[in-house]
Amino acid sequence: MVVSVPEKTLEHWASIYLTYRYRSKASLWWPAHGEDIYIGNLPPAPGKAVQLELKTTTLNKKGDVHKVKIDLDQLDRYLALPHWLQPFYVFPIAKWSGTLKDATAADGLPVSELGFSRSDHLTAMQWWFANWMVALPAARVGQVLHKELSAYQSLGKPTTADLVTFSFKNGVRSKPIWADGKPHRTIRWQSLWKRLEQCGAASWSQMVRLPTWVTSGRTTIRHTDLRPLLADSREDNVGELSTWGSTGDGVFVPVADSDDDGEGRPPAEANEETDHRIAVHLGPSALRLD
Repeated sequence: MVVSVPEKTLEHWASIYLTYRYRSKASLWWPAHGEDIYIGNLPPAPGKAVQLELKTTTLNKKGDVHKVKIDLDQLDRYLALPHWLQPFYVFPIAKWSGTLKDATAADGLPVSELGFSRSDHLTAMQWWFANWMVALPAARVGQVLHKELSAYQSLGKPTTADLVTFSFKNGVRSKPIWADGKPHRTIRWQSLWKRLEQCGAASWSQMVRLPTWVTSGRTTIRHTDLRPLLADSREDNVGELSTWGSTGDGVFVPVADSDDDGEGRPPAEANEETDHRIAVHLGPSALRLD
C-alpha cells in the first residue's frame, strides 16, 4: 500500500504547529495505543483537552486516486467510548496526484518544508500542510460509514472502509466522493483551533478541567457557560480541580476519578499500526474567553 504522506510525518507536523501556535500554553502527549485520555494524564491545571487521530491518504497504482481509509475496528472502539473521549479524525484533502514528496519536488520544494509556515516563500505557503488538513469528529465519521460499520459489527468484515475518495484527471481534482454518497463539510485544520479557543461546537468531544470553587453546586455545565467559567479559572488561586466531559448534546457532566481505572479503555491489542493520536490540553491563557 502506497501512502501519499506518512502518518508519522503528519503527527510531527501537527505537533510543530501546536507548539508554535500555543508555546507553553498547550500540553501535548501521545497516548499509548489502546489507551485513552485519563484524568491522571491531564496537566494539573484548568483548561480543555481533545484527542486527534491522524490519517493519511492511500494511492492507486497510477497515483491519481486518493482514499482516506478508516480502520473499522478502531472506529468501533472509539464510538463505544464516552463522547468526551472520542477523537477528531484529521486527514488531508489531497490537492496533488501521486505522493506529496514527488508533487512538491516538481514544484522545486523539499517536502520537509511543509511542516512550517514560511511567509517569505510563496510556494511553501501554498503547500503548507495546515492549508490542506481537515478534521471530522469520530461521531461524524461513524455517520458517514454507518453501513460499513454495521456490516463490520455483524460479520466482522470488511475491516477497513473508504471514508472519502479524491480523483484526479489531467491534474484536476474532482469533487470528493464520500462513503455515503452525500456531501459533507469538514473542519479546516486552522479553523478547528480557532473554534476550540472559543469552546467549539456544542456537539464536539472535549474534556474540561475547572477549579472546584468555580463549579460548586453544579451537576451539569451547559456548553454556553464554559467560556465564563474558564475565564474565572484564570485567577491565580486555582486550588482543587474537577473534570467535566461533553455528552455531545451541549451538556458537560462530571468525570469522576473512578473513571480513571480503565473503564471504557479499548482492548490492549489495539493496533499500533493504525493508532496515530495526539492528545492536546489548552490552558485558559490559550483560549479566547472575553
